[in-house]
Amino acid sequence: MIDSSSDSSAKELLGSLAQDAPVALLQIDDSQRVICANLQSQGILGGGLDRLIGRKLSEILFHDCEIFELLDRLMSEVSDVSATGITLCGPFSEPKKFDVRMNIDTASARINIALLPHSKRGGQDPSGLATFARMLGHEIKNPLGGISGAAQLMERSCRADQSELLSLIRSEAMRIGRLIDRFTAFELYNAPRFADLNIHEILDDVVAMQAVASPSVTFKKGFDPSLPEISADRDHLHECILNIVKNAAEAVAGQEYAEVKVSTSYQAGIRLPRPGDERRYSGALLVRIRDNGPGIPSASQEQIFKPFFSTKASGSGIGLSVCQDIAHAHGGRLTFTSRPGRTQFDLVLPLQREPAG
Repeated sequence: MIDSSSDSSAKELLGSLAQDAPVALLQIDDSQRVICANLQSQGILGGGLDRLIGRKLSEILFHDCEIFELLDRLMSEVSDVSATGITLCGPFSEPKKFDVRMNIDTASARINIALLPHSKRGGQDPSGLATFARMLGHEIKNPLGGISGAAQLMERSCRADQSELLSLIRSEAMRIGRLIDRFTAFELYNAPRFADLNIHEILDDVVAMQAVASPSVTFKKGFDPSLPEISADRDHLHECILNIVKNAAEAVAGQEYAEVKVSTSYQAGIRLPRPGDERRYSGALLVRIRDNGPGIPSASQEQIFKPFFSTKASGSGIGLSVCQDIAHAHGGRLTFTSRPGRTQFDLVLPLQREPAG
């Protein structure tokens, strides 16, 4: 549960980051009037907030700008739209080329637009995005180092029953540090680093971590010990499974009996290719995460994998979208079924060899 004061602080931090971002960000309503614009967009569009807020985009940019065709596409397709080398020009600004990204917030019908300076030479960072990412990563990794160091010091004089939790804190801090390193290098979830691993080690870590965060929830495990190792990205799979288990624990919170079960099994009759490998391997590994919560509203079920869609007031709507990206990047798939009293997510991953026995 997130109280309103922490939620407000988070929104203020997000707003501050948006204002200082080296990318032009603006938001318009369904009549294409500007609702908000950060400092970069004010400079690009040639005016302060008094010249932008409340005005239609057609008053700020000339009617023949290609951005209006993109907006028409966005409204007709209702999905993310992007284009490179779009020329923007208006009464208050000189012609310049930009790479444009836009999407619709379906809940508010507002349109989010990002403008990045266009460059034909990919080796440069004209928008400052890489610099911004490195700065952000640096600011996050500093306190992470302090957390890990403090846990290490406490381990030297802790009770036996505290050692496991402190070790978990250290391993999670290191995992987040690795993810930040990959984020600052612009290494996305669709580019996994494959290595042989035991899926049950990841599941044990995730359940142990979530059990601490959700002490009122009963966690059950049902693992098939005959399953072989798989070739996958440990950190990416950890992130994927943690997101789903965390969602399940939050869904059952407050119930008289709250249960989340994590299980694995071998799936015969499924042939999945691994990315970069033309062969289709017979059989697959199934990770199933089931809870006894109220279920996902039927009206929301078609949208839960869409970026920025969330059924939670404090949710970012990024988690399940990332989970699906990770599953696809591993040559697998992520599906779900949901009804009151039972929600089940199935993560299916390719196997390179048959189970033992």
